Amino acid sequence: MIIPEALLRLCAEQLGVIARYQLRELLAATVTDDLLRSGRFERLHRGVHALRGSAVDDLRPAIAAALRCGPTAILTGPAGLALHRLEGTDLGRHFAILLPPGRRVVDVPFTVLRDPDARRRVTHVGAVRIASPVDALLESAALFDVPPRRLRLAHDRLRWEGLLHAGQLQRRAAELGLGSQLAGGELLAMDPLAPTGDGERELWHHLHRFDPPPQPQVWVTPRRCTDFLFEECRLAVEYQGRPDHGTKLGRARDRAREDELAQAGIRIVYVDAADLRSPRLLLSRIASALTARGDELGVVPPRLLPA
Repeated sequence: MIIPEALLRLCAEQLGVIARYQLRELLAATVTDDLLRSGRFERLHRGVHALRGSAVDDLRPAIAAALRCGPTAILTGPAGLALHRLEGTDLGRHFAILLPPGRRVVDVPFTVLRDPDARRRVTHVGAVRIASPVDALLESAALFDVPPRRLRLAHDRLRWEGLLHAGQLQRRAAELGLGSQLAGGELLAMDPLAPTGDGERELWHHLHRFDPPPQPQVWVTPRRCTDFLFEECRLAVEYQGRPDHGTKLGRARDRAREDELAQAGIRIVYVDAADLRSPRLLLSRIASALTARGDELGVVPPRLLPA
């Protein structure tokens, strides 16, 4: 049996997953039943199937859960934020499914909650409804045990991208009824402040002169995340924006960090606000470090593109 092109496209958009009700919208009932019995699909949940041979994405379980709950369901939490594909916002792959009042789904192995906002804004992955990045961030903090460091990185990334503004988290948390669950937490404490990553954002802009550019916010060890990492050259670029780096305790912390990253094979180039005032010299220094690491490791270093 030949699978229609429209069905394959929808399947691909939904990470290889499709619901029976979606098949019925594209095919006749008898054709749908024959296709599901043909061996081309494997059952994930009641009424939800995956195309055999499609690439398995670690966000597929979240998509499958949302499809199990029907077209009115909304996917939120860490997986919901991950599906927006924003760099530096990895909060994990846990998720919750939100349903409108009056809609119930029972006997499923995942969290299903009533949606407190029937008019919330959503985006789509295929036909699956995904909570907005701000809502997904708030619900990640309220419903899941996300490490504060990851919440801070996600908060800064949304601020950098212009998707989140000062004061917005407090207002939206109140609208969603999450204020008590987030009270005293780090996320709402950051809400009225300027983004902590302004210097990192400017540095990120300069580092895009390299081809390929580094990856932002890469966890090199279970305890250490680099600001920016040139993976092939194993070279990290770290922005030192806090004043405590010059204290005795700050220097001790920097040494401990440097030692742990060195054990993982990572060298570090440090950058501060003064360096950002001379971007040409800064980029020359980073390019030289990349060249040296490329020679040391026997790899081709990223190329510095002309301005």
